[in-house]
Amino acid sequence: MHVVQALVSLGIGGSEMVAVEITEYLRANGHRVTVVAANGPLKERIDDCGAEFLDWSIGRKRLGTLRFIRMLRSWILENSPDIVHVHSRLPAWVCYLAIRGLPADQRPVFITSMHGQYSVSGYSAIMARGDHVVAVSGHIRNYTLENYLPAYHPDLHTIYGGTSRRDFPYGHQPDDAWRAALYREFPRLENKRMLLLPGRLSRYKGHATFIEMLAALQPEFDDIHGVILGQARPGSRYINELEGLAQRNGISDCLTFCGVRTDMRDWMAASYMVFNLCSDPPEAFGRIATECLALGVPLVAWNHGGVREILQQMFPRGAVVPDNVAALVEKTREFLQDKPVVKHSDAFSLRDSMEQTLRLYQSALEQKDR
Repeated sequence: MHVVQALVSLGIGGSEMVAVEITEYLRANGHRVTVVAANGPLKERIDDCGAEFLDWSIGRKRLGTLRFIRMLRSWILENSPDIVHVHSRLPAWVCYLAIRGLPADQRPVFITSMHGQYSVSGYSAIMARGDHVVAVSGHIRNYTLENYLPAYHPDLHTIYGGTSRRDFPYGHQPDDAWRAALYREFPRLENKRMLLLPGRLSRYKGHATFIEMLAALQPEFDDIHGVILGQARPGSRYINELEGLAQRNGISDCLTFCGVRTDMRDWMAASYMVFNLCSDPPEAFGRIATECLALGVPLVAWNHGGVREILQQMFPRGAVVPDNVAALVEKTREFLQDKPVVKHSDAFSLRDSMEQTLRLYQSALEQKDR
């Protein structure tokens, strides 16, 4: 089987990680995979697993991107992929138009993954026009049915993301060398209980709420330190706003912005607790949630979206009424006074997610051949 994974870029992000994990799984099982995307930090993993790579910026929003429609159509005719699986909207349009221009008997199966609660529009509707559509959580499945597809649509499949228990083993702790490097780079973190908020610097990720919570609790717990991992889009001044907010709340000395990190497992394992405060829209799935809970690290999160489904199965105690800052402060205070135990769980495993994806591919090809 030859599968194409098409996405905006190989940057660090939830949909990007899913595409890379599918690629690695397929390659490990002897299948051919071609990734079509702009280059990025995850390119090394594509190379390491032996997949092919087309460095095409099919997700760049400019008129010149339209040239990739013809280029991709020619490439499909030459390479005969069985499946084209797309993970974001503009790449989906490029792939859809390329495939539509082919003779019916030469068209690969077109699969789309709904990785987010996309704004309802004709542009976003492409993500529900696959021969098969994947929803990454029950929340996204319901959103798709409410806005794009008829009820009980037979080609809408819910496949949750998953976390590798090998890469995120329960009870993992960073080694001494990692901690020494951490304290050299960020000396203010030594002997502190880290409260970690991972995710790119975007308003809906809840950074302002996190700072407000930290300001409310710091007078009671002088050993806590807030850590924000992630970066803003190029040219954004959002980090300046957050730094100003921290300064006005008098907590600049107990809040650190650490930028993008590839060693997320160690950051989470070294933290006292992790937060997910995505507000509007809520998180579609919540990879960080499954990763930290797989490690055994407490999670405090708004109880909605895909994260609600994770909390229900892995750590119900971490759920907080959405957008209720007082409840967030109280929950965090409770955990700071008595750290809860996160029980070992096999829920949302990467193996299950990948096996379901492979079964979908095989079933889709069987349907096409009938």
